[in-house]
Amino acid sequence: MAAGAQPNSFTDRAFFEALVQNGSDAIITIDTDDQIRFANDATREVFGYEPEELIGESLTTIMPERFQSVHRAAIEQYLETGERTFDWSGIELPAQHRDGHEVQISVTFEEYEYEGQTMFSGIMRDVSERKERERKLEQQNEQLERFASVVSHDLRSPLQTAKAALAVAKATDDDEPLEELDEILDRMSELVDDVLELATQGQTVDETEELSLRSVASDAWNVAGHDHIDFESEDATLSADPERLQTLFENLFRNANEHGDAESIWVESHPGGFAVSDDGSGLGHVDRDQLFEHGYTESDSGTGIGLNIVQTVAQAHGWRVETDESSEEGARFVFHEVTTR
Repeated sequence: MAAGAQPNSFTDRAFFEALVQNGSDAIITIDTDDQIRFANDATREVFGYEPEELIGESLTTIMPERFQSVHRAAIEQYLETGERTFDWSGIELPAQHRDGHEVQISVTFEEYEYEGQTMFSGIMRDVSERKERERKLEQQNEQLERFASVVSHDLRSPLQTAKAALAVAKATDDDEPLEELDEILDRMSELVDDVLELATQGQTVDETEELSLRSVASDAWNVAGHDHIDFESEDATLSADPERLQTLFENLFRNANEHGDAESIWVESHPGGFAVSDDGSGLGHVDRDQLFEHGYTESDSGTGIGLNIVQTVAQAHGWRVETDESSEEGARFVFHEVTTR
């Protein structure tokens, strides 16, 4: 070192070690046998493991099971051929936290030689919050498209018919066009209510309560039930927004009455969720791939929004909804909790 020169701490090994250990991104290094040789402190924040717990383990420890065999095959192929089966820079994929839930991460892999051995280091960033923002934005854009569809088609068409009916009524003394106009305005009012309901139900549920399945379902039946249909409900506890859950039930009950010719409807608990079943005509006459799509209906008087609202409420809670045949050969809607985050 030249006389009078000061040591440059930014070139010291200790500085770089501190930089790697204290960064916000998890850094994990594996060897060619897929064994973890190094994990920095940020690994704890991203994956829930203490760094020393991972040393000697396979990288598949932090992978969902469905990706593990693909990972092993990709490493073996690369070591044999030198060909990469995917881009190593900025890959976005789910990893698995120690407690079992999935974490969305962005990963960049680097290969290098260390003490004569080939090593691979992955720099891993938790992007779960960004992915959730993107999901919400996509959901909002889908809602805007639905609203545009209702305004441009579903509302414009009856509005034009209403104008025509009013013109006929003005030009003649016939009251029949006015009766038709009254029906048209009722339908427009129903469409507006449905659109407003979509706007409120599509928001992600941030706060939930522990609710009685029977209590909420019974409240919904008091609003949307029918005297000619028998209703019963099992009891169970689930975590949900009470108003939106009631809205979900109300739409299912109306659908069973208006489109399924049901005589009985029952609500029951189901592993990881709940189910709503009826003994009506079932779903054999509908296109199940389109059943929950906005605007899909088999009825001339339906708006095609009710079941779309059901799916929207389910998704806002993080639930998945599936259709099946009930024990009485009617329709069955099953709601599962999605456990990944």
